Amino acid sequence: MRRFDPVPPQPRGNPLTTPPENHEQAHGLAVFLLDAPNLMTLAGLAAGLGAVGLCIQERFGPALALCLLAILIDQLDGRMARQRPDRPAAVGTFGAHLDCYADFVSKGVFPALMLLILGGFSWAVWLVAGMHLAAIAVRYSYEFVPSAPRRGLSPDYSILVFALLYLASPGWGPRYPVILAVLMIALAGLNLAPFSVPQLQGKALGAFVIGCLALMALLIGRP
Repeated sequence: MRRFDPVPPQPRGNPLTTPPENHEQAHGLAVFLLDAPNLMTLAGLAAGLGAVGLCIQERFGPALALCLLAILIDQLDGRMARQRPDRPAAVGTFGAHLDCYADFVSKGVFPALMLLILGGFSWAVWLVAGMHLAAIAVRYSYEFVPSAPRRGLSPDYSILVFALLYLASPGWGPRYPVILAVLMIALAGLNLAPFSVPQLQGKALGAFVIGCLALMALLIGRP
């Protein structure tokens, strides 16, 4: 994945008399950030960051609800982008990278942090959390490989599984982080598995949205 463009050679002469180029750079960045789908992606990033903050406070129910909100926003910004055929290619490329970074917070960092806290930061949960983060990072990096096919189970479904597991967890005691760790290992493998899952459309997408909203309503009231 290309990260940085090479810096063009600077003109010789007195640096104090060289015309600055900051205005053009600022204008270009504003074009990227004021794009409606990219603004939605930033909202999803904020939801993911909120989930991380609530997780640190051990308010796992509301944290999972915010994580599900980030997933719904991710579904929305992608559809907004596809419905704008006149969108500049550079803005679309920027948005694709921004989307992956935002998703990494809600679908990578948040579940790993939740497992670490629930597992008491033991060496075993550190290994599982690292495995999960690596799987998510590899999956999102793979999406930028030219002509690469879609691969594995979407991390969106992993968050749904974690939410359902949390709702079923009262009374499990110390078994809960163990079960969560085992599921996280299995889902990490599915995220990189050599099969593709079609994108949600039509009734399937509607059922997915309704399911997320129902889970959010149940999770908000949970500690």
